[in-house]
Amino acid sequence: MGGALLLSGEPGVGKSALLDAAAELAAAAGLRVLRAAGAEFEDESFFALNQLLLPLRGLVNRLDDVQRQALNVALGFSDGRARDRLVVSNAVLALLREAAADRPLLLLVDDLQWVDWASGCVLASVARRLPGSQIGFIGTERTATSRLSDLVIPGHEVAPLEDDASIRLMAARFPELAASVARRIVAEARGNPLALVELPAALSLQQRSAQVPLPAVLPLSHRLRALLAPQVSALRVTARYLLLLAVLVSSASWRSGRRAGAAEHKDLTARRRGALVK
Repeated sequence: MGGALLLSGEPGVGKSALLDAAAELAAAAGLRVLRAAGAEFEDESFFALNQLLLPLRGLVNRLDDVQRQALNVALGFSDGRARDRLVVSNAVLALLREAAADRPLLLLVDDLQWVDWASGCVLASVARRLPGSQIGFIGTERTATSRLSDLVIPGHEVAPLEDDASIRLMAARFPELAASVARRIVAEARGNPLALVELPAALSLQQRSAQVPLPAVLPLSHRLRALLAPQVSALRVTARYLLLLAVLVSSASWRSGRRAGAAEHKDLTARRRGALVK
């Protein structure tokens, strides 16, 4: 069974939902499931590892003295001198193998991009040594945001949904959704499952059923605003200004503005070249 897999993708694409499904399937098959998740503003050493291994605390006494002491100190169970990261990694792997001797284990770690560095390094070391064991590991991270540069394990990019699947997802959640409204949301959501269920939720029943027209800019639910606001805030001032312009003007006006700007730039360049020739 043993092995590791890293799921990556944009926010809202369904990585956490896949972890939930994996947890259900594993539990139904008799596996023991251990879970942890990175927290954006939590960077205390071994925070995520403590969260993941806390259910196994009763097995720590099965380890040898060096590994037991190293793990107890790293996880905050006792005071003492912190040991080398390799010693901690070996202790974690030994603990997991002890637990897997009773029944197979599945480790699920969400939002690896926010996992504290110390935990991430240990998880990277452990994940690479799982093939052939009774331990599986599945982690998720946002595309191109991982802080775990040395987490060299097989990966899979979770792609956005195709249009047909997007329509089916919305129809299951919002059976009253009019076809024209569904097409508009599909175009706006671009296959993102979270957007596909949150954008209709932010509309009134009359808007979803096409009894009243949709606004030029679709409203965002609280969940979408909470997801997107930090990403927008992280942009540079110029990028935020251009993004605001793109939202405020119609796409046709935006394209016209770009064409006009390009034409003006071309004309200015030609005039400068003419001046140089003279």
